[in-house]
Amino acid sequence: MLCSADAKVNIGLVVGERREDGYHPIDSYFARTTLSDVIDIRIEESESLSVSIRGNEGYLPAGATDIMEKAARAFSERTAKRFSLNINIDKRIPTGAGLGGGSSDGAAVLRALNSHFGDILSMPELSDLAATVGSDIPFFISGFPLAHVTGRGEIVERAEGLGRYLGLLIFMPATPTDTAGAYARLDSLERERPVLPEPLELLRAEDYPNDFGRIFPDDVMRLREHFPG
Repeated sequence: MLCSADAKVNIGLVVGERREDGYHPIDSYFARTTLSDVIDIRIEESESLSVSIRGNEGYLPAGATDIMEKAARAFSERTAKRFSLNINIDKRIPTGAGLGGGSSDGAAVLRALNSHFGDILSMPELSDLAATVGSDIPFFISGFPLAHVTGRGEIVERAEGLGRYLGLLIFMPATPTDTAGAYARLDSLERERPVLPEPLELLRAEDYPNDFGRIFPDDVMRLREHFPG
């Protein structure tokens, strides 16, 4: 089964204070892009669970568990299904860029497994399971091209707007960062929390602030130098 795992971009991102459970509430619009990882997923029923992944050696830290394996094991635990899962991934989405590549890969595995086992989980059930694996995964499970995302990322509502093709230039930050580190740096800053408007055909940057721009000012400055408008 050949799957496309699309990247996403944030149209605005407002981050709230850290909650008691360690997560941060967000307010953002997620837009799906045509940049994607290509994943070949092969599933065979088995008496025991096994997961093999090739193609992730270049980006997965030594000793870490790939989110695709986490998704597969979560699916097996929730459904009591056992299987042999073989994954080959052509990783095209940069890591550490905030594009949701890992979450999209995890969502692709969950969708593939659910389809293989005859949609054993409903879409709400699959989305609920996805939220236990990663905060951004429910958006990729939804299939929405554009969504209003709140909570810690698990509340996903289809959004309208941007009806025309939205051309994107995606810039990789000068230094990749891990999500936990970025949120920790953001927690040290005092900031306002504006309300994001619904995306329309014409987007103005000042209407859609991204809180992470506060901790990567050099990247923002370089971008403005190249595209002052």
